[in-house]
Amino acid sequence: MSETQTLIQHLGALSYLGIFGAAMLANVALVVPEEVILLALGYLVGTGKANYFIVVAIVIAGLLSTDLLLYTLARRENKVIMFFYNKFFAWRIKSRLPWLEKHIYKVIFFSRFMVQLRFMGWFLAGKLKVRRREFITFELAALVIYVPLLIWAGEYFRDRIEFIASGVREIHNLIIIAIDAAILFMLLKFLRKLILNQAR
Repeated sequence: MSETQTLIQHLGALSYLGIFGAAMLANVALVVPEEVILLALGYLVGTGKANYFIVVAIVIAGLLSTDLLLYTLARRENKVIMFFYNKFFAWRIKSRLPWLEKHIYKVIFFSRFMVQLRFMGWFLAGKLKVRRREFITFELAALVIYVPLLIWAGEYFRDRIEFIASGVREIHNLIIIAIDAAILFMLLKFLRKLILNQAR
């Protein structure tokens, strides 16, 4: 049994409350891309095991809940989130911060559609102290397009779900490899600097 079939089997055993939980976890889990979970839910809808409109509403609520929680943590400058930001992203974003601040609503909206970059929406909205109501408005506007489209794709293309899911996984894996390589490079750079300082 393939990974996708296993995922579909597990999701099929969930209640609607379980689907809400899966949607919340899909937003933060790195193991299975969020897109694959939504496509799998679409597959279940296509087999008649779940209602399309109920699943769409539940998934939107789950994703929005997680994004709102993460936005709140970023707004309050949570130590863990700020640590990752300062270590891995601050130097890349610093020079672009004025542009990002000017176009923050576009960033919130369009980041939702980008594999592995959607964290930029909630994080920057929190960091730049965007009003909660405005964050919810633009995040919800994106989710209302993104979620129904992916679930519909999973339902419509259910005969090719393996092919589509494997394509999404490949993109996801390439991005993870790039992030891992960047972390390794920074770690080696830090160790080299540490060794040179001790040698002096």
